[in-house]
Amino acid sequence: MRVTIAVHGHFRQTSSIGNDEVTFPLPDTGDVRIRDLLDNLNIIEEEIWRILVNGRPGRLDEAVRHRVKLEFYPRDRQHAA
Repeated sequence: MRVTIAVHGHFRQTSSIGNDEVTFPLPDTGDVRIRDLLDNLNIIEEEIWRILVNGRPGRLDEAVRHRVKLEFYPRDRQHAA
């Protein structure tokens, strides 16, 4: 399974993705959730404001599928809890 990930805002400086999109393979077990990727991406769950999955709103507990594009947007001062 191949997944493309893009990050926005301060995640470009703090995540392991950087400024460009990154495509990488994942095990094709069918039980990988978006939440499971966060540690490897150096993204803290509480800092996420929005997740897009192929341009549509996504959820942390959503299963990751082959050839999906994930985008992570951080909370800013307006969206801070």
